[in-house]
Amino acid sequence: MKKRIFAGMVLAAMAVCLALVIAARAGIFPAVELRFTVGDTVTELRLRPQETPELPELQLGEGERFVCWLDAEGSEADPAVPALTDAEYTALIAPATAASAVPWLEYDALGRLLPEAAVTGGELAAGVSALFGGAYEPEGMAEKETVTASELASALDGLFKPSLLAQISGGAALTRIEAAQLICTLGGWHAAVPESAPAPDLAADTPGAAELAACADPAGAKRYAPGPAVIDGAFYYVDEDGLFVTDTEIDGMYYGPDGSCTGEDFEPGFVNIAGYLYYVDEDGEFVFGETVDGMAFGEDGRYTSGSAELDALVAAELIPICAEYETREERLRAAYDHVRDDFEYLRRNYYNIGETGWAVDEAITMFSTGRGNCYNYAAAFWALARGLGYDAIAVAGTLGWDYEAHGWVDIYDSDGTRLTYDCETEMAYRRDGEYGKDMFAMVPWFAAGWNYYYGI
Repeated sequence: MKKRIFAGMVLAAMAVCLALVIAARAGIFPAVELRFTVGDTVTELRLRPQETPELPELQLGEGERFVCWLDAEGSEADPAVPALTDAEYTALIAPATAASAVPWLEYDALGRLLPEAAVTGGELAAGVSALFGGAYEPEGMAEKETVTASELASALDGLFKPSLLAQISGGAALTRIEAAQLICTLGGWHAAVPESAPAPDLAADTPGAAELAACADPAGAKRYAPGPAVIDGAFYYVDEDGLFVTDTEIDGMYYGPDGSCTGEDFEPGFVNIAGYLYYVDEDGEFVFGETVDGMAFGEDGRYTSGSAELDALVAAELIPICAEYETREERLRAAYDHVRDDFEYLRRNYYNIGETGWAVDEAITMFSTGRGNCYNYAAAFWALARGLGYDAIAVAGTLGWDYEAHGWVDIYDSDGTRLTYDCETEMAYRRDGEYGKDMFAMVPWFAAGWNYYYGI
């Protein structure tokens, strides 16, 4: 009995299978039709339900890239799945993006990147062109004063996956740093984090700093030494990170939102700011690359001894002096007293009568070590006096009736009278308990009592 039942079941199954085959051949079960468009080529496939299609081969031209497949509604689609219903797919093919970031933004005249300024249509049009290596130019963007994120996404329609462009939206004008971030993201460019500030208005750790720097032409980059700087006739202050300080008051000067100083007008003449010396002419302009009254001013407007190391040391010594005293004369006296009282004597080099060129090195030694002989004392005061705008001269000669080798400083007053300054000798008197000697600005007849000998 069981054998008969089993045999009957087998026959029934075979009949069902035969009926399904006959029905399929007769078209009773519907097939799934797929249509693929790649450029001008259309491929049609007829599949059984649940069958996975073999996608047509993509033939890309030079400079082209495959973006994704789109369905009939223009949405992203994945046709490489089991087919369920009829469908149409179109290959989205667009110009290839550049392999790496191409500069399309400019630094301003001061070397700033203006990260929070609105990017102009012309700038962003250049960015889009750079993104595609010049193979695509966004129509009408260059004429726009500003561009929003949504406008950028609209201009790139058909060039990227719709899901990616959907993330780029917003009605506010894009800033330069936002635009750089978007262009780098679209290009798949990975910019290295800068080790230092890429611009005086852009800290290295600012989100987007790497992308903005990567999109900027490095030819326009500028670096400034820490401290005050006169640039294009305006005053700025550069911090230790190479950034312009903003909304800050330093030494009585207010540096505004853009970093420029707007808090003080300078009278013509020498002016010491944060320890550095500048000169303002009769027109109220800082001088650049000129020599005034024997003082050489560099292209940055600062007086320079010729040694950046000494200039920095002198500035550090003069900051507290200039903060406490107002007039140049008071500051000169304070500088003299500082050298006389705050350094220690140490036997060192001696120089021949009339020898020159030693003051810079000896001043650096004095400020760096706090000790030195008469030449170091003279050189230190010489450097500070020049940092205050005095055309001081460091002299190597002899002192006294025994003609001992000695160094001191001369400054000529407005009448042409030579005044002698001898910090080290006055220090020695004080060290021995004699405080009645004042060897600051000694007129010739008074200095003659010590028999200063110049070798002539």
